[in-house]
Amino acid sequence: MLRKLGIAIPYFVSIVYVLSILLPSVYCLRHGCKGPAELDAFMPAFGLTPFGAIATAFSLHNAIQHIRKRQSWSWVFWPLATLFATVLLGVIAFVVWIIYETASHRQGRRKPLIANGFLWMCSRVVGQ
Repeated sequence: MLRKLGIAIPYFVSIVYVLSILLPSVYCLRHGCKGPAELDAFMPAFGLTPFGAIATAFSLHNAIQHIRKRQSWSWVFWPLATLFATVLLGVIAFVVWIIYETASHRQGRRKPLIANGFLWMCSRVVGQ
């Protein structure tokens, strides 16, 4: 019972993390995000990144273990494994991008993209 609960918690956190990314993305695709106020919908996803990445890694490991067992219902875990692997690749790319931007800002080689995007958003808000 305790083992099943230990497996259910990472799945739950992973699903919440994926939904915190997916739902604002769908909203922006349908209605268009026109300013920084609408991008605040992604803040839960940014806040959950450490926990979501770890829970997604555990869930991916568990899904792969179920696929390896080759039971009659192991096909259910293929879409989950694909989703979790995609999310993990996105998290890794996001973390690498943040590290790159932080490192290039310290060396003073160029302005980081984060600062450029923030200044652009501020100019759009002030200009309206």
